[in-house]
Amino acid sequence: MKIVILDGALENTPKSWSVYLSDLTSALKENNHEVIHFVLKDDDIHHCVGCFTCWMKTPGVCVFDDDSREINHAVINSDFVLWASPLVMGFPTYILKKKMDRTIPLIHPYFQIVQGETHHLPRYERYPLFGLLLQPESADTKVNISIVNQIFARTALNTKSRLAFAVTTEEPVKKTAARIENAENEHFAAEPILRRIENARVGKMSKLTVFNGSPRGKRGNTPVMLGHLMGGFTSITGNTAEISHLYKIKDKGAFAKRFAEAECVLIGFPLYTDGMPGIVKEFVEALEPLTKRESNPPIAFMVQSGFPESAHSRYVEQYLAALADRLNSPYLGTLVRGGCEGVRLQPEKMNMKLFSALNELGRQLGDQGGFDQQTANTFSSRERYSPILIPLMKLAAKMPFMRLYWDIQLKKNNAYKDRFARPYEEKDAG
Repeated sequence: MKIVILDGALENTPKSWSVYLSDLTSALKENNHEVIHFVLKDDDIHHCVGCFTCWMKTPGVCVFDDDSREINHAVINSDFVLWASPLVMGFPTYILKKKMDRTIPLIHPYFQIVQGETHHLPRYERYPLFGLLLQPESADTKVNISIVNQIFARTALNTKSRLAFAVTTEEPVKKTAARIENAENEHFAAEPILRRIENARVGKMSKLTVFNGSPRGKRGNTPVMLGHLMGGFTSITGNTAEISHLYKIKDKGAFAKRFAEAECVLIGFPLYTDGMPGIVKEFVEALEPLTKRESNPPIAFMVQSGFPESAHSRYVEQYLAALADRLNSPYLGTLVRGGCEGVRLQPEKMNMKLFSALNELGRQLGDQGGFDQQTANTFSSRERYSPILIPLMKLAAKMPFMRLYWDIQLKKNNAYKDRFARPYEEKDAG
């Protein structure tokens, strides 16, 4: 087998982690498997910026010529990929998340319907199986770990494969090695939503501190939507709102200070490989010292995605509720909305209903210190396609009009003829 380990260790990760992976690599090599171990902190990997160059200009290749290209080549030509990371603030490290965001060139922008949801088409004929290895912190519960497992199961599905297993470093090395060797016979058991989330209400708020987690910065869909939420909040006499853009990640220390001093916090971001973008996870890790405080500001979230169904974001919503608990922050709720990729490009009149709903929710946040659950549920729109609609949507996904946006951009960039390119494919792979 060709096995790739994507190691999300940080500089301060305990030595026991590297020892475990070293022993695992040795055990696999002893059985004549080819193992490539990428220690991602030692690699040059840029955060994804959401530019879609890999889909519209250079199909299958990211605009950033860094170590991620070599890693993607190894991944797509392997039989098995192990996502391996310590948990920090209840989630794998930003180092691993940053790399995962950069796997987008390995899939195709065209759509298909899978399990009642919209997903992208595969770019390659074959993809490796995936496994997940975690090293929990003392604060991580079984529920926290299960949330991460579910998110990564969805990521494997979106990478045109499946998650074979998810384990922690409590699993003996030889047993983990055996799982990898027998990955074809391993089947991770998907679970339903893990717990009922209760939203808090903290009463009238007058000052809102907003963090925009879009990798596109001020040019994304997220800041447009956050702007309308802020407009609703500041429509209340005397209320103010200030926004910070997390793509300026070098300022994460200042952002953490801003969080600590806030009266109320709102964090918004686009869904990236079924979780938060790497820049948002890096910001979350900068908040770790605040977990030692008895209380932190109440926190609300907004997650938007290009896919129209809200189901894509439900497990990261579970994580965000757990994150609020870890920060000792009252959890005010998460607004989830699909089908938002075109918001920044469309005339405002096309989104009047969306913007009106955001304005009302922002006003509720200021007036009540939380979101009305019924309004938030209505805002989420479609959860997934109904069984009656699935055959129609599968047919529609094959129609040329569903590919029109991408085709226009590909033709504009003289890349249409290469739209199905497989730049990392080795003909003898597998």
